[in-house]
Amino acid sequence: MKKIIFTSMMLGIATFAQAQDTYFNDQLTNNAGDVYGSARFVGMGGAMGALGADISTISWNPAGLGLMRKNDVSLTFGAIWDKDGVAGLPKAHGTLDQLGGVMSLNLDDDNVPYVNFAFNYNKKKNFNNAFALQNNNLGGLSQMTGLADMAVNGYDTDNNLAGVAVDNKFLDKDDNGNFYNRYAGSGYAYTQKTWGSLNALDFNISTNIKDRFYLGFTLGVETMNYNGQTDYYESSKAVDNGASGDYSVYNDQQVDGTGINFKFGAIVRPFEYNALRIALAIETPTWSQYKSSTYCTLTDWVDNKAYTPYYPETYLEYAVRTPWKIRLGVGSTIDRYFAWDVDYEYANYSATKMGYPDSGIDDYRGSLFNNTWDVDMNVQTENNLKATHNVRAGIEIKPVDNLAFRVGYNFATSAYKENASFDQLNLNSYAMDYSTKTSYLTLGAFNSVTLGMGYRWKKAYLDVAYKLSSQKGDFYAFYEPANTTVAHCPNLLKPVNVDFVKHQLTATLGVRF
Repeated sequence: MKKIIFTSMMLGIATFAQAQDTYFNDQLTNNAGDVYGSARFVGMGGAMGALGADISTISWNPAGLGLMRKNDVSLTFGAIWDKDGVAGLPKAHGTLDQLGGVMSLNLDDDNVPYVNFAFNYNKKKNFNNAFALQNNNLGGLSQMTGLADMAVNGYDTDNNLAGVAVDNKFLDKDDNGNFYNRYAGSGYAYTQKTWGSLNALDFNISTNIKDRFYLGFTLGVETMNYNGQTDYYESSKAVDNGASGDYSVYNDQQVDGTGINFKFGAIVRPFEYNALRIALAIETPTWSQYKSSTYCTLTDWVDNKAYTPYYPETYLEYAVRTPWKIRLGVGSTIDRYFAWDVDYEYANYSATKMGYPDSGIDDYRGSLFNNTWDVDMNVQTENNLKATHNVRAGIEIKPVDNLAFRVGYNFATSAYKENASFDQLNLNSYAMDYSTKTSYLTLGAFNSVTLGMGYRWKKAYLDVAYKLSSQKGDFYAFYEPANTTVAHCPNLLKPVNVDFVKHQLTATLGVRF
């Protein structure tokens, strides 16, 4: 496929799939790469798991707050913008990334000198983005062919796009009574706008044992608010008589929900007269309950008629369980003028599970708290996602006591296997009964470089950071398998190669007393 036009805007994370599936769940909940939090944390590339003493370590390594010996209150805000813009839409938007505080209790004890309690709001993902693309050489491939394949296999329902196509006679039947697409696609135009965020409310308790061992525990409560609007327009001609079959599909979706996880951390200073620190942290899976509401319209531009599903707005309640995460870190300081830290995180995203509230749904088995697992979808996830490796590194230099300069780097591998399959429409999955969109995106490795500086007064402080991040991906407008029972073209649709580049400025105002 030749990419004709592509522009992107404010890409906190790109999310494309309209049904709740392997790819949508990963891109909605996977935050392995990007870093949000205090400007000091961001300026260090998120590499503070061993150094600690910053409130944003509350969600990375809870033991990091055990190094704090003063009360601390901080607020972090900033702006994000993309290298390109979309006509009629702003390139930048403001963001509130962090708000929290630490209460440090001096126990005046040689063995346990401090116990700290903390609360923090922290943004984990930013969904604000908009982009537009088009391709004028489909070579006969069409979104409707995949929908016809769903109908042939009996997966068309009143709530999904295949059912709308059948009910409104967008598809024909052959002599055997099987549905087929009589049109060959010549081109498409696609636009998308999404907004919202994934946020965390963290509650922490940490302690210091003889200034050699630091332990911490964090209870995390996540809140999701995702909104997306997409418009797919396809121009096509009938294979036999050349008649036009132009149509468009508009989707408006909202996803809301909450989740819970637990984090345990430890930092050890193995040598009494050496500042070297070694860190270990474990994060449990996040158990989340979501509700998705979708409004879909299919418009026939030849007859100038718009069609909606039997139920104009549909609802799907579902659950997601993310994988365990293991983090290691090592860091040290030289006097009061130099600090460094390197962190590593492992998470196997093929272990992500999806389920539904217990309601007697047939063909599902196994428990996910009070839900039933979607067996076919979870097998699809296991076969197409993989483990990620996230490496963070940062240094801080203080030429004088109250002034600091920072630099950081963050790299995370892709969660997608090389030959990930997009043939999800025919899965025996309850979620496919609500599928009103056919596009998919696989994201590659994530990279970011950060710069920062900070200034300390007697009690107040100001930190600022700049972050440049990039991530490539492959976008598929639809999937048409070569061996489909109704396909008229032997070739698979090729992806559009996309490159997301984002800039961010962050500032933290704080008081330590």
